[in-house]
Amino acid sequence: MHPKKISKLAQELSNSPPGSPDYLSAYKRALTQVEGELSQRRQQKYQAMAKEWSEKKLPLRMQQWYLHLNDSHSLELANFFTLV
Repeated sequence: MHPKKISKLAQELSNSPPGSPDYLSAYKRALTQVEGELSQRRQQKYQAMAKEWSEKKLPLRMQQWYLHLNDSHSLELANFFTLV
């Protein structure tokens, strides 16, 4: 929930630019550190939000979009392999 703060900390911890291997390996430490600095109330709020997102289905329109996107990709792969 605090992506800029986490990214900045990961850059500081790794002394590397975003996307670099060192940055990516430091990202989890930065995330853990930022989470540890949150108040108990904020942590509970974020946990409840994560649980809701995990249990709740996507809206129908989003499900259709996702299905269309994946089916289109599958068809492209199928056409590629028949051409080879």
